Amino acid sequence: MIKKGLTLAIAALLMVSSSFAQKGKTVTFTGKVQFPDTENKYPIYLGKYEGEGFKKAFKAIDSTKVDANNNFSFKVPADNPDFYQVRVYYFDRIDFWADKDNIHVNVRGIDTAKMKIKNPPYIYMENTSADNDLINDVNLVNYLNYQQMIAVGQEQWKAGLSKDTLWINYMKDGFDRINKEANIRTKYIINKYKNQPAVLYALNGLSWKRDGELLMSTLDNLTKKYPWLTQAKDKKKEILDNMAQTAKIADGQKTPDFSFPDVNGKKMSPKDFKGKYLIIDFWASWCGPCRQEIPHLKEVYKKYKDKGLEILSVSVDAKPEAWKKAMAEEKMAWPQINAQESKPVMASYLFSGIPYLVVVDKEGKIVEKNVRGESLDKAMKKIFGM
Repeated sequence: MIKKGLTLAIAALLMVSSSFAQKGKTVTFTGKVQFPDTENKYPIYLGKYEGEGFKKAFKAIDSTKVDANNNFSFKVPADNPDFYQVRVYYFDRIDFWADKDNIHVNVRGIDTAKMKIKNPPYIYMENTSADNDLINDVNLVNYLNYQQMIAVGQEQWKAGLSKDTLWINYMKDGFDRINKEANIRTKYIINKYKNQPAVLYALNGLSWKRDGELLMSTLDNLTKKYPWLTQAKDKKKEILDNMAQTAKIADGQKTPDFSFPDVNGKKMSPKDFKGKYLIIDFWASWCGPCRQEIPHLKEVYKKYKDKGLEILSVSVDAKPEAWKKAMAEEKMAWPQINAQESKPVMASYLFSGIPYLVVVDKEGKIVEKNVRGESLDKAMKKIFGM
């Protein structure tokens, strides 16, 4: 009995020691920068995303600079495993799962190109276990998909120049083909790593409308396997909330209301246009595709204005000066308002990318969402019959 009691006491002591040893647990994230910021304009940040849904935002928790050998290092909290992100001069962003890996990356750093374009590089994390291997794999799928999108866009442009109808019609489905391929690869990664907490990272690439069964089964498996993994519970709640909001903005439902000021400070909302058909155009001065859509909107407005159509352009510019400058340049003849705090209205309409156009009927009900170009023309023909 004495021996058994002593054994239990030692086991309990070891458990206590282990818990104390875990307190304050950290992992190391190191990196080497090929082209450092020699002018010290930009720091290197460690942080994480906080908030829910569209309110999620990056919050820095530490910062550093490179040493004499262009190396940098962070100690990252790992008591409660979670996703973190390192931002190198705002050019390179590396997501990782902080649990047990001491990660190393090699990054380019300052963009030395004469013409800077938005084409993020693929950054491989070294010294990784399964969770961060998964993130490496997902990032490679996303990187290759982005490169293919650029290639398809170029080929669509060349097909248009050639006036080859067979080639033009084939390329119309180019983006759908590569997105389907990326979806297949993402599902493969999810099934391969379904028992790893960081599989949550891969789930961000799925749509609950298309992949709901896989999403929910993976989240339920994680919750059962890791009761402490609050991120899985939060993700499931986010999806369920999105499903509920999607039902609220289905075609035929009342348009979610909002109110923002015009250039003179007068507030306007979709309700002000009751009795007319309305196009709500969410855009921004810095959005190239938004600006490219404006000439087409002018044609639509000219064609249908006398038949009862109005347009309300809602800029999501955070800086009113940029919005006003773009308005002066574009000379749009319809009402303009500025949603400086755009996240609530983006959440209510469930979009993250712009341009985003919504067609509303005379009673303030949604006719169609996310239309532009040909799809907008089709929506107008359905309404006005011409």
